[in-house]
Amino acid sequence: METTALEVKQAKPALPIVADLGKARTWQVLGALSVVALVFIYWDTFQWWWGQWWKNESYYSHGILIPFMSAFVIWFNWKRIVRTPVEPSAWGLALLAPTILVQFGSHRSGAESISGLTVPITLLGASLVLFGKRVTRELLFPILFLYFMCVPPTQYLYGLSFRIQERSTMAAAAGLRLMGFDAVREGVAIQLPNIRVLVGAPCSGFRMLIALLAFTTFFAYMKKGPLWGRLSLVALVIPLSLIANSVRVLLIALVGEYWGEDAMHSFHNYSGYIVLVIAFAILVQLAKVVKCRDFKSMPTS
Repeated sequence: METTALEVKQAKPALPIVADLGKARTWQVLGALSVVALVFIYWDTFQWWWGQWWKNESYYSHGILIPFMSAFVIWFNWKRIVRTPVEPSAWGLALLAPTILVQFGSHRSGAESISGLTVPITLLGASLVLFGKRVTRELLFPILFLYFMCVPPTQYLYGLSFRIQERSTMAAAAGLRLMGFDAVREGVAIQLPNIRVLVGAPCSGFRMLIALLAFTTFFAYMKKGPLWGRLSLVALVIPLSLIANSVRVLLIALVGEYWGEDAMHSFHNYSGYIVLVIAFAILVQLAKVVKCRDFKSMPTS
């Protein structure tokens, strides 16, 4: 009897899906061992991150929120993920092998910042080995999003922070002069007739830039719309945060000029939150301009 192409296709064994793995004891044990291994390898790095996140005037105080945001994305797409075919791939070893070597070397040398940067790559490699390319494609965004909690080497942070600090000071001083004030910029300080405003590292705007970039990336991912529109929202964060922080410095200087140093310091303490909310509100309006009006709906299958 002649076999049709349809019958051959039906006879081919179907690939297991993620939902099937949850019922298999072997995969449950393998998954638990993978989590234990990850925690064991990166335990010191995780502790270092925790200290950096909670450090006074940290640039990465938002880091504690990032794993929860990644977990939300996975939960949001869970119905689609559990129906995705599983095809374990040895290509993941090409990521895991060099990454583990870099992690081991950086950990031995005490460079926990470098070790931390390997965490998302390790997760991608493990996902490829355990689940394959299709599942890893579904997990790509929440895994790469974890980079927003990875604290890079401090020398790069301080260098970038100082450049933004200078530009915020220049823009604020220029704005004050346009308003008719006798404002003289001296490095990262602004001299007004009644007060001198020093734009320190906490006022540089770099902390606002990193936090706003993280939340806008999440916001853009959750929006429906053309890819160019969502990428535009992320790209607009850099000039928007610089402008917002320059306005913040300008307002702090005005408060100090009119109401004195004590009022200036009080306003400084909460002005960052006000400006951050205003900047995000502007991004919400810009989302409409770039045709990203609605949020995605949760997948049904």
